[in-house]
Amino acid sequence: MLLKQLFRRQAKPSQVDRRQVLRLYPVRNAVVRFVQNEDGLYILIVPVRPRGIFGWLSRIFKLPSEHRIELDELGSAVWALCDGHHTVDAIVQHLTRRYKLERREAEFSLFAFLNTLSRRGFIAYSKKRL
Repeated sequence: MLLKQLFRRQAKPSQVDRRQVLRLYPVRNAVVRFVQNEDGLYILIVPVRPRGIFGWLSRIFKLPSEHRIELDELGSAVWALCDGHHTVDAIVQHLTRRYKLERREAEFSLFAFLNTLSRRGFIAYSKKRL
């Protein structure tokens, strides 16, 4: 029930300031499966559900029912930390230490990546630790 509430699409996203974002907990969508390859990088496995005529055509032409997305090293590190136990700020700190990035650079890159994951429905944010 909680996950359904987290992943429900909002009509218009509200404006949130930087400090509020840093206190949020990114949580992976349970529908998105993932595996690690031999290099330790994550591959996201996203189900594809074509609608309308595309659903009908996908059954006729036996189109794939899932889409695979291979993350790079940085993306994999972030994905591993989107577990509902780490705040965005903790992830920024991890990136600055591990990859020797400036904090501003780490924040900018992380916010952009998390925004992409959120728009695609791969993650949601929680105000409380899960």
